[in-house]
Amino acid sequence: MSILRVGHIQYINTYPLLYTILKERETLPFTLASDTPARLNEMMREGNLDVSLISSFEYAATPERYLIYRDFCLASTGYINSVLLVSKREIEDLQGATIGLSDSSATSTNLIKILLKEFYGLSTTFNTISYQEDFEVSLTKNDAILIIGDEALKFADNGKYRVYDVSYLWTEKTGYPVVFAIIAINIQSSKMHKKELELLFEKFKESQRIFKERPEEIIEFAKLHSPLSINFLNYFSNLTYTFTDECKEGLRYYYRMLEKCGLIPKAEKLRFY
Repeated sequence: MSILRVGHIQYINTYPLLYTILKERETLPFTLASDTPARLNEMMREGNLDVSLISSFEYAATPERYLIYRDFCLASTGYINSVLLVSKREIEDLQGATIGLSDSSATSTNLIKILLKEFYGLSTTFNTISYQEDFEVSLTKNDAILIIGDEALKFADNGKYRVYDVSYLWTEKTGYPVVFAIIAINIQSSKMHKKELELLFEKFKESQRIFKERPEEIIEFAKLHSPLSINFLNYFSNLTYTFTDECKEGLRYYYRMLEKCGLIPKAEKLRFY
């Protein structure tokens, strides 16, 4: 069995899906690359990974490169507190505003572009900010900022700013879930690594079984490996990992809206592995 190059989003929200792989990484025929969604998108695009959780937007931008694993994704249908728009004023008052967008994201940056344009009727300007930059520093240069992942979970709302959960806004406005990330397989890797991919997907299923039957095991793992002080069970429970028909339709809707807003040339069909 050859070595499979696997991408791992470095945020804790992946633990209920990758727990078994992270725990057994020394004994599995995988190499793991842990990084931000944006960096993993780039590595997959360049052919440096065989399979990875990537931003849903990355598939829309280069669909000819990938197949989508049909069973699992990273999605939500409401409040998750890890994709936040932090603003100096009410969202309705952001006409002409400058919005700082995290450079670690692709799906969420385009979610907020669609929301502001299509559902709030706003014309705004966008800047890129480093996900490692201090919140207060970013807000001195922008009217609002988008932060995601563990960085968003670290944000302490002291009442100084208006804070909007982008996942909640999207579902409220559209009626669809947000599919933040998909599991993508490079086309060539799908032909060359069938046995390794079968093992990887079985490990995903095993992680999900553990999360459903013994969630405390994954919660303890999260506490051990994360500096965050949050209710991990509540956070994980607000996320959806099963790629349901509802999530697939939500993803198709997101792609149609990307095309409508000129953010991709065309919304292509979903191609599954």
